[in-house]
Amino acid sequence: MSEAAEPRPVVALGTKTARDALAARGLVLGSHPPGTALAAVAGLIRDTANNVDEVQQRLLQRAEMAISQLQSVTQGRDRYRHGTTDGLLQSLGTEIDTLVARRGEGVQLLRLLTTSYADLNGAAKPAPAPASSPRRRGR
Repeated sequence: MSEAAEPRPVVALGTKTARDALAARGLVLGSHPPGTALAAVAGLIRDTANNVDEVQQRLLQRAEMAISQLQSVTQGRDRYRHGTTDGLLQSLGTEIDTLVARRGEGVQLLRLLTTSYADLNGAAKPAPAPASSPRRRGR
């Protein structure tokens, strides 16, 4: 049995999120006349996507550091071998938690902004998911 390759992390998560959300509405982020609502929202999308990309890159770096530190524990090479393990990750765990929260907020903002952009652009709304029909019981 062959071992499946590990999925590659999405480094440009903000860019991908914005592109995918707009593509679902048949749109791409365009250039618009300065001072228009579309130009303002497009600029916010670009800025927010770049911010999410930066946060994602920092998060991936910190996660790799944590993985490395934890692998040394599983292999018995950690410096806390026979002592207490308090502080093994030190502030890394808190930093990862903070970055995950910031990334989540950024992705939510991107979804809001891309929806607003699509609405301003007059794009068709994506098809709603089919509603589940109530099941009838036999008597």
